[in-house]
Amino acid sequence: MVTRAEVAKRAGVSASTVTYALTGKRSIKAETRERILKVVAELNYVPHFAAGALAGGRSKTLAMLFPGTAAGISPVALQYITGAVNAASARGYALILWPANNADMNQIATLSKSGLLGAVVLMEIALKDPRVDFLLDQGIPLTMIGRTKNPEGINFVDRDFDAVSKRAIEYFHHLGHVNIVFLTQKSEKATNERRSVDQRFLASIKKHAKSLGIKATEIETFNDPNSGRLAYQQMRKNHKDATGVLALPDLATIGFINGAHEEGISIPGDLSVISVNTPRAQINMSWPQLTTIDLQAYEMAASAINITIDELEEIANPQKQQLWIGDLIIGDSTAPRHP
Repeated sequence: MVTRAEVAKRAGVSASTVTYALTGKRSIKAETRERILKVVAELNYVPHFAAGALAGGRSKTLAMLFPGTAAGISPVALQYITGAVNAASARGYALILWPANNADMNQIATLSKSGLLGAVVLMEIALKDPRVDFLLDQGIPLTMIGRTKNPEGINFVDRDFDAVSKRAIEYFHHLGHVNIVFLTQKSEKATNERRSVDQRFLASIKKHAKSLGIKATEIETFNDPNSGRLAYQQMRKNHKDATGVLALPDLATIGFINGAHEEGISIPGDLSVISVNTPRAQINMSWPQLTTIDLQAYEMAASAINITIDELEEIANPQKQQLWIGDLIIGDSTAPRHP
């Protein structure tokens, strides 16, 4: 394996200058940097991130805590992960993927204090999230995909739940639907604590439905296809007059639609469905094609990574707190309510 010392010798510079050229920690002459990079390419040198960190350099490794479920990684979570991985790689950073349900925050703190970990990107944020408080207390840089109840001074990328809910409810109103149910994700944690996303959607949906005279009833479900089928059965048993469904959990939405098909229910003839947490690339995963408020998961995660790296590299970024909405994409799962 080629060492940093070998690169330095071939380029005629010190080992520390090689580090500066690769990390950007200090300014060096352009021609020197170019000479070093040429030698790096010739020797196929791969920097050892841990060694660089222990030698006093800035760690170029990030950790991303993402949600894992009994059903595995959902398509939406995979979009977030892919966006984060690609954005980190594009800027020369390594990304550790850490299932949130197995995250040991003390271990993360140890890695950070040893210089092996530069920052953390958190998903599955709760309104009161002890992980956020822990990282802040430890002085570990973090960016949230989602946000706490009081995110002042903390980097985050999140959806504008109020605007998304308003757009979906207004479209139901436009189609003449006055009685809908909305699916939210039931917590798999022992504490049964709601996710921030579900609490914010819950409040916004109820507010906008009430303002337009639409009855909106919540049904909680785990985010897997079988739970979605059970949610459909619950709706047909307890809410027979509902003609619209506003769905949050992506995998449960597919199961819900399958459950309707199994009982001969026409979508959208008998029941219209809008999904607000399905990325544009996945609206064809169900039949018929979903109407959705596009969840730009890939782009949101990439933005979270860039915010994080900008902070580590002390690059000014005026948009350290971002709210995303997404376009209304009208598919084949919605239609006007029958008279």
